[in-house]
Amino acid sequence: MSQLRQTMRKPANYPNVLTVEEFAEVFKLSPAAVRNLIRRGEIQAIRIGKQYRIPQHVVDRYFAQALRPEERGFGMWRRKPAASLAYVNTLRRRDRRTPEGFLRDMARDA
Repeated sequence: MSQLRQTMRKPANYPNVLTVEEFAEVFKLSPAAVRNLIRRGEIQAIRIGKQYRIPQHVVDRYFAQALRPEERGFGMWRRKPAASLAYVNTLRRRDRRTPEGFLRDMARDA
């Protein structure tokens, strides 16, 4: 069997996409506002004819922006995410508490 036929038989794995109306409903915006954001380049979208489709990763990123920086993970709010180990070590160097003080604060927050 030729390589082309094998490739054609495999189902394509495309990301989920939302219409402008679905995106607008999720974020409680008007479809016109979403289209304006797309035209200004603030929302990445795929244009098919006169319609737009917004990939799921764009939706996920917008939800992530709503979280506080501490909840986003290892520097994910930065333009260039930090390596997790380097980020944690940076936070450790800034923290002047002793290990006992850290554990006491953790117990108090729980």
